[in-house]
Amino acid sequence: MKISIHRDVPPLPQREDALFLIEGMLDPLYVEDEPEQLLRRIAQPPRDAITRNHANAPINALIAQAADDIERALYFSEDVQYFACLIEGQVVCGEFAGAERLKPGHRIKAVVSRSGGVLYARAILDPQQGYVWTHHPMGSAADAKSGRLFAWWTFCFAYPCMAAMVWLLGPGRWDPLQLQLLVLTGCAVLCGAMALTGNWGMLAPNETPTRIFGLLGFVDPQRVDLLQYRIWWVEMCKFRELIAANKNALRSGRMKPIAQPELLRESSDSTRHVHDYRQAIADGKVMVIR
Repeated sequence: MKISIHRDVPPLPQREDALFLIEGMLDPLYVEDEPEQLLRRIAQPPRDAITRNHANAPINALIAQAADDIERALYFSEDVQYFACLIEGQVVCGEFAGAERLKPGHRIKAVVSRSGGVLYARAILDPQQGYVWTHHPMGSAADAKSGRLFAWWTFCFAYPCMAAMVWLLGPGRWDPLQLQLLVLTGCAVLCGAMALTGNWGMLAPNETPTRIFGLLGFVDPQRVDLLQYRIWWVEMCKFRELIAANKNALRSGRMKPIAQPELLRESSDSTRHVHDYRQAIADGKVMVIR
């Protein structure tokens, strides 16, 4: 079987930090919990797999030849799964929590960067499942907004606590009203500085997620916020809504107990990089250009 790259595939950028989009069928796919296991698997595929399908031998060999580059490209992280695959004849690797939910045979979009002789996946979008795999699910504007909200909630928590402490300790020689104004001003200055400096210098939101969402086809990518659309959390919300809608029948015994979905039996961390963008579209939070 001859492996070829489609003629319309653009040449790879020379810079390794350059992001670009590739599209095509994902097949084959290797996923393991440890990078060493992944490298052993792609370097020495099981004999029974080779005998079952001789046609895939050149494909397996293509990935095996890139084992050294895959090893250099992968980052060691906790609670992630490491994967290597072919997308339109190009070797792609990476690590995501929930990489096992990638489906061989699906046509996907992947934002990648070059790393030696392989491509390193920064994000993957599967239109058939409605999922997007990404490490950071927020665009720059959404990230900045979350920082301002954090500063606001910090103020809402800090000022009442400080005011109560001053009231309990007593004003002493200070005028009570002036002391409360001093506490209010101090909290406002501190939290205001948090909100303002969060978009400046080294604390500014990273623009890379915005570029990734833009390449994947998201409209207004800087405002994309998929944090609340992790598949575990979406499934949990649906499960709660189902129970709430049938609570009377469940209490009376007219309805059998609802079995917990398989996904909810796993740790939420195990799929934290997988987001249900289709549900976000249904909720009117994002738009994606097909």
